[in-house]
Amino acid sequence: MSETVIVIESITPQVSVTFSADQGPQGGQGATGPTGPTGPTGPLGPTGGNGPQGATGATGATGPTGATGGTGATGNAGPTGPTGATGSTGPTGNTGATGATGPTGATGAASTVPGPTGPTGPQGSTGPTGSTGATGATGSTGATGSTGSTGPTGPTGATGPTGDTGPIGPQGLVGPTGDTGATGSTGPTGNTGATGPTGPTGATGADSTVPGPTGPTGATGATGPTGPTGADSTVPGPTGPTGPAGANGATGATGPTGPTGATGANGATGATGPTGPTGPAGTSAPELLGVFMLGGM
Repeated sequence: MSETVIVIESITPQVSVTFSADQGPQGGQGATGPTGPTGPTGPLGPTGGNGPQGATGATGATGPTGATGGTGATGNAGPTGPTGATGSTGPTGNTGATGATGPTGATGAASTVPGPTGPTGPQGSTGPTGSTGATGATGSTGATGSTGSTGPTGPTGATGPTGDTGPIGPQGLVGPTGDTGATGSTGPTGNTGATGPTGPTGATGADSTVPGPTGPTGATGATGPTGPTGADSTVPGPTGPTGPAGANGATGATGPTGPTGATGANGATGATGPTGPTGPAGTSAPELLGVFMLGGM
């Protein structure tokens, strides 16, 4: 019995498989074995380090404000307001009486010869001014002036003593716990369970009382076949309008010349014409002879 040796090089260490020459046919691919059990959960990761120091607590509330200082001394009185305006001047006194006119000069002796008219004498001087009228009554006292502005505010009183310091604020919050260490790696996933049966169909909902929106307009259907031609009408239709006159056709070619016609019959003999006028009298023979002789010479 001969033997066949097959070396499988894809594994380590190499092994040899011996097949008998009279071995039966090789079996088919075996079914895949069941999935192995889920591996154990990885070890718990190390505990994280302590978290950072918590923030410092808020500063305690400020102590109460000290008592207000005493009111400052009253400021000096403001300056006196300005004096009221002077009353209006009384009316002007009446004008004094006009002074008396001076005496007229003596009249001169009458001249015997009328002299020329002398120039107009100068304007007499103005009389003295009358005495000044009495002083008018004193005007009424002017209105009292407005009150002067308030004097400046006195200096601010001294600041009161500082209040006691407030109590120390509460301890700040403890910082948060450090992060938990990383979780160990998860073992391989187990086989997926079989799908459960489908649940029963839910009951049909009640009909809606609100009509649903109108659906989009459907596509236009294909044009139907042409219907059969209708029967001829028994009533003649109206005559259509006369069409426009067509253009003149081109002039045709000249036809061939016809044959010469037969000679016509001789016409009837015409009527005899009127007799012509009588000719001049003929020359006598001796005269003709003389003409001939002259011509021969």
